[in-house]
Amino acid sequence: MSPTHSICFANNKGGAGKTFMAYQLACEAARAKPDSKILVVDFSIYSDISALLMGGSSRDGFGRPMKGLQVAVDAVDPDKRADALVRDLELAALRKKLRREDEEASSYGSVAAPAQQHRSIFGAYFTPSPGRIEQMKKKQEEEEIVDLTKYAAQPGKYNENVPKNLYLIAGCGQESWSLEHTQDIVMDDGSGQQDIPLWARTGDEWFPAAKEMEKAILSLPKEFDTVFVDTDHLSACVLTKLALASVKSVVVPLSFDDVDFNRLFQDVTKNALFQDVMIDMDIKNQLKARVKKMVFTRVDKTANKPTSTPRGIHSPFTPTKTTQAQMDDMAQQMWAACEHSEYIKSLFSGIEDLKPEGGSLTQTFVRKYFSTFKLVPDLAANISKMNGVPLCVMTGDTYTAASGLSGKSDAGSLTALKVELQYECQSILDDTFNAPVTAS
Repeated sequence: MSPTHSICFANNKGGAGKTFMAYQLACEAARAKPDSKILVVDFSIYSDISALLMGGSSRDGFGRPMKGLQVAVDAVDPDKRADALVRDLELAALRKKLRREDEEASSYGSVAAPAQQHRSIFGAYFTPSPGRIEQMKKKQEEEEIVDLTKYAAQPGKYNENVPKNLYLIAGCGQESWSLEHTQDIVMDDGSGQQDIPLWARTGDEWFPAAKEMEKAILSLPKEFDTVFVDTDHLSACVLTKLALASVKSVVVPLSFDDVDFNRLFQDVTKNALFQDVMIDMDIKNQLKARVKKMVFTRVDKTANKPTSTPRGIHSPFTPTKTTQAQMDDMAQQMWAACEHSEYIKSLFSGIEDLKPEGGSLTQTFVRKYFSTFKLVPDLAANISKMNGVPLCVMTGDTYTAASGLSGKSDAGSLTALKVELQYECQSILDDTFNAPVTAS
């Protein structure tokens, strides 16, 4: 039985709020459904969500690693990290390729060619030797589907603030994705050699591993209700593509900057999430994830009263009039892009089934695909990130980070944040994530 939800968070603009949102929603989902299991997969080369879940982003001195990331490095077996998962996904795909080659050779009464060096798009660490390939050809009884639970750690064992039913396939920053770990020698038009880091590689050799990842997600035990995958602003990175090709949905956090919004469609670095990555993948029949929500982050409010903008963007609080106008304008631009391009329109989940409400298809589109994520006060946000304390369990007590900084948030404001976080979790997932919110 496949998970009810599998979602990645993506935007080619750094600072849009991907990791913070994924962190908060994953913890809230785990809190709201204590009898289920929530899996977080860290496919960001920065591994920030692993740091937040494993103890926080605080450092005990200049140049020191984030506390949570050091905990992840120390606590998670290297063979059970996100990079090890990617390696094993690719080996599973290679094993099936070798099997097909043997079967094809046998059907023609010939012998399969000797094992050759298999070059991995993910880098040297992921490339099996010819000897390893020979072993794989002789030993075909390995599991057909990669078991994600073998790579899943429980952050709650190391960080008491994280719900115990949340599981993490952790990335370990440079330990997982450094140039030394992933570099590979490639030919540069036959004129020389160069090292290409993971995040700059092109080509489609990642896709067989993505198909194995999709099968692995679909084969999770039934108690795993939801899978969240974090990515980073390098949308064209093979890790981001791996996520987009293997989960059902994508959530796109948005800032109010029109320049940032335009970069979803135009980016000189060829990292535009929609134009350069998702549309290209869709044309090649590689894309599985469709846009479920575009979420305006850091939305300021004037009151805690639920409201809808003139275009239909609902919030559990009341944004300022200027903010409402900005959101409506950007949502209207998104609808115009869909009307202009069938390629962009096809990126949205269920868009063909939309029916006009009140005579306006635009209104239906905006209401379905846009939501808000309230601006979290700096103090609460910093406490949450630095100490690894998700908002859903934060109290009005004083928290002290590894750096020595300390602070506390107003209990009443925290309770309001929790209610609004619960609303956003239900908006992106479903109404079953409805456990009562306790006062801070």
